[in-house]
Amino acid sequence: MPIGILTDVAITLLGGIIGCLLGSRLPDVWKKTLNDTLGIAAIVMGIVLIVRGENLSAVILSLLLGCAIGQLVNLEGKISRIATLSTEKLLGGKGEIDDAYLAQVSAALVLFCCGGTGWFGSINEGLTGDGSILITKSFLDGVTACIFAAILGKIVPALCIPQLVIYMALFLLSSFIEPFITDIMIADFSAIGGIVTLVAGLRLAGIKRDIKGLNLLPSLIIVFFVSALWTRFMT
Repeated sequence: MPIGILTDVAITLLGGIIGCLLGSRLPDVWKKTLNDTLGIAAIVMGIVLIVRGENLSAVILSLLLGCAIGQLVNLEGKISRIATLSTEKLLGGKGEIDDAYLAQVSAALVLFCCGGTGWFGSINEGLTGDGSILITKSFLDGVTACIFAAILGKIVPALCIPQLVIYMALFLLSSFIEPFITDIMIADFSAIGGIVTLVAGLRLAGIKRDIKGLNLLPSLIIVFFVSALWTRFMT
């Protein structure tokens, strides 16, 4: 039972509904303060995950390879374009939709459905049964959804549908690779997930907004292979 996934999606939905009800009554100063606090929380969560790693060299190599692949294929750009097209469909075609509004909804879609922490948490829950990462993330998503919904309206609660589909797909995929995964590989995978989460926190808190965090997503897959080879031949 993917408790972490269901919790995250449910609280995202709840946060979106509350945000719609609050609307413009949520002061801008609260939006900024909450956003910065969420970023700091993500940074702390990332650090906690990073220290779980077993092979630091394998983790760094995986990060570099994953980043190189993501940069070469412009993964962040492609995901953003897909999010924009999906947003247009959700809104029933661009029509008279303001470009700025479309960009904000697309950003929310990427944040809730394609973030490294969510992908990492979904795969991790499928491999280990531990949904704590997504349960912790759900508090971040709930507040973020509330802020976005106060600005963007009813479209935000609807984003929990693609979020559920993507997270469940990753959860089910992990069940196929679970027999081949060792404890060391999971530890190094956690460290990569921590780095991805740390980067997301830096962007959310406005400390380093120009980092293309989505380009790091290939590292979440590569680390299994690099960790296995490193353990076999270098230790």
